[in-house]
Amino acid sequence: MAKLKLKIDRMMCEVCVSNVTKALDRPGVSDLKVEIGKASLSYDESQVTETELVKAVVDAGFPCTVKKGLL
Repeated sequence: MAKLKLKIDRMMCEVCVSNVTKALDRPGVSDLKVEIGKASLSYDESQVTETELVKAVVDAGFPCTVKKGLL
């Protein structure tokens, strides 16, 4: 399992948190935690890629970047 942390822009409320959670909740994703401005999760690289997860958040209307460094 790989780990991913995202910095997510334009999140203003709990509805945004719900929308991002729905975008990231897919097969292969576990330990998903979404808060205003950020998300962290583990994912099975054989089922989903980092690029697909970032695209899901962006497609939901929230620009995001991968947080580098300690996960």
